[in-house]
Amino acid sequence: MTVPQGAHIAGGRRPFVNRTDLMDRFRRELTRSSEEPRLLNVHGLPGVGKSRLLREWKREADARGRTALLDLRLPGSHQVESALAQLRAEFGSRGVKFDRFDIAYTAFWQKIHPQQVLRRSGDLFGPHGDAAARILEGASGASVIGAIAAGIRMSLQGIAALKKNKLVKAEPELGSLGDMLTADLLDTVTRMFVQDLADASTAEPYVLFVDSYDVLGVVDGESGSTFHDTWLRDLLEQLRHGLIVLAGREPVRWQEWVGQMDSCGVHPLESRYCEELLSNAGVQDTVRQAIITRASQGIPFYLELAVDTPERAAGEREVPQDRIKDRFLDHVPADQRRILQHLGLARLFNRSMFMRFVKDDTLWGELTEYSFVQRIPGEWYQLHQLMVDALHAQWTLERQRPAHEVLQLFWEEYAGSSGMRHPAHTVIGFAPLQEAVYHGLRAGGMTAATALNHADRTKAVFGSQSVNGIITDIRAYLDQVGPGSGHDPELEDVARCLAVEDHVLRGRGREAQRELVGQDPDLTTPLGARLGLAAAHAHRLMGESQEARDTFEQLWTGPEDAVRGLAGFALADITMCAGDFPGAFALAAEVSEHSGPDEGVRRAELKRLMHLAHRFLLDFPSAWALLDEAQALFLESDSIHGLADIQTNRAELLALTDPAAAVAAADAALEAQRRLGVGHEVGKILTARAIAQTRLGHLGEAAESFVGAAQTLETVGYRSGRARAELFHAFLYLRTGDQDQAVRSLRLAGERLEAAGVYPFLSILAHKVTERIGYPDESLAAIRQRVTRLVIPLDSVEGYERRMDELIDRLLPPE
Repeated sequence: MTVPQGAHIAGGRRPFVNRTDLMDRFRRELTRSSEEPRLLNVHGLPGVGKSRLLREWKREADARGRTALLDLRLPGSHQVESALAQLRAEFGSRGVKFDRFDIAYTAFWQKIHPQQVLRRSGDLFGPHGDAAARILEGASGASVIGAIAAGIRMSLQGIAALKKNKLVKAEPELGSLGDMLTADLLDTVTRMFVQDLADASTAEPYVLFVDSYDVLGVVDGESGSTFHDTWLRDLLEQLRHGLIVLAGREPVRWQEWVGQMDSCGVHPLESRYCEELLSNAGVQDTVRQAIITRASQGIPFYLELAVDTPERAAGEREVPQDRIKDRFLDHVPADQRRILQHLGLARLFNRSMFMRFVKDDTLWGELTEYSFVQRIPGEWYQLHQLMVDALHAQWTLERQRPAHEVLQLFWEEYAGSSGMRHPAHTVIGFAPLQEAVYHGLRAGGMTAATALNHADRTKAVFGSQSVNGIITDIRAYLDQVGPGSGHDPELEDVARCLAVEDHVLRGRGREAQRELVGQDPDLTTPLGARLGLAAAHAHRLMGESQEARDTFEQLWTGPEDAVRGLAGFALADITMCAGDFPGAFALAAEVSEHSGPDEGVRRAELKRLMHLAHRFLLDFPSAWALLDEAQALFLESDSIHGLADIQTNRAELLALTDPAAAVAAADAALEAQRRLGVGHEVGKILTARAIAQTRLGHLGEAAESFVGAAQTLETVGYRSGRARAELFHAFLYLRTGDQDQAVRSLRLAGERLEAAGVYPFLSILAHKVTERIGYPDESLAAIRQRVTRLVIPLDSVEGYERRMDELIDRLLPPE
């Protein structure tokens, strides 16, 4: 190939020289077959050509089979959710069917976005989400988990809503996705990806390329780099059949891959190949070839950058490697240099962004032809990191600020248009408002309130993985600039608040509390109140009811309207669970008065809370009346979740009052809650059905229902619900004649309830049962003595205990 000397030819299109041994090495790898995956670790100096080598290898592998590339330089590629979406889209475009994964991922997405309606498979996976597409086409605006559950049920009934009904039957996990904790569901998503890819790869192995692994590392003081790569290593360890190519600056030392991993160093080019590259790129002067080769030390990045340098730089005869970038920038025309400096601040850019810095687009074609400009999926481009470093070095942080302001505005406007309509950009690896926060921090005008607003909007569309990206960006920026740099001091609390909320969402109470170590949020400020609310829910997850209650109470009586209603409702709920019924009713009345006319769902929830209180008080007529009132309010508000909860409560109340009707009601409630994927409600319904079946004498069916309830409640970590199921299981044991096991269950229930600080009245009930059957238990007697003072009914204690005795009569085996 011969081109004019100094002509621009983008690096990806320049002839690929030498690397013959590396190409042969890769071809040999492609001919190997193995049940277990193999890992080829590519490593070498910055600029030595690792990314270009991966592209060439990928081109070679594309001709033989299926490939995908995960580029960790993209800011949205650092969490497993987004990485899996990207890999699924790329493998899917090459014919791999991901029916299991599509269902599981869509369920996961709906789990963390319960208010978002997905209508097209392209919202998540592009045009290749076959199983998800079949489900979503029939969803008609309903929740996706509901559509999935319905599709699975139809498949099991032979209605062919899903073509893979044999597969669905063989995968019981697909039928219980909605019952899982978010973390467990994400684990299932990963397993389903691995399984689908493995099934498609027994006859046609795949190659997975992972570029820029070192991006996951952070410099951690004197200890060097610390890698945030647990999710990636976990994913790679589960893979089967294929070849994994992992590229980074340093060789990895993963002991778990010993025997399955080969190291492959990429070294600088020999002189003759440097000269060949230069000649192919249009540098024909042999003297200049020798000068450039000597200066570049065989690093392709510097060779190509020297080629990109305008012709008038040719007279320079000796330029050391560390000056090549400066020489290039010194001789680039001023207008191009200015544009490159601006675009170098962006982690990715497109033509529209380019136009923010120029009045015409005549330079666009020239800029995108430079060797250090790489195109990524869609309309987007990136600059080589070494060039970014050089551009930043020539421009002070203060001078960069106006450009960052422009870039922040660009991303905010982009997010306000097509950029935030659906989460398809997850497949590309970025979220617009994450980039807006990134630039806003460096522009110096990013307030904590704006960052929090952008994070909330991002979470609503792109999911918590993108919020994690914002958390990372904020913390990295604060570490970089250090204290006293003039940034909003509350930004650190924004990152902490978002992290705690994400942990609570995923049921990770311990991780949430680790974020809160040493923190004492100021509950009188908007951000402090929100952080305090998240902290209180973390305490409740960990069974620390008193700590949660104290914070809810402070927030309810505090000045922050944004969280007061949420805190007040949580306080009324926890007060009722603690046995103080008058206190709970008084709080519910106050919260109702505080609620505006547009907060119908909250008013309905308050009515439902009062219904629960009357049910626990065993005042069934009042419970029925309040349940009907709550249902009417939920209907007015068109609340799918609220109406499903009403079905749960109806089944629970019928189990105590009309067991024959309760079984049918429980089946209907199970369908509704499984459709919405609310695991703890499913466990409660199974408990209610088991109680009804026990009372009807259907003991085998009751045993199965209790087992299902226990498994579900253990899975979701609902401690008090698990204790209640254990208490009522005792009545089944009594009907089968196993009094010893019945007493053990009653004792265990009492101990669990007391440990969680909830439902003291049920502990009293448990002890009364042991007295009735003639097996008084000392442990339960002690618990009853401790908790009796906590129970404050609406009427008299004597009247409440009389109703308990009447309930026990209904539940015990008939004489």
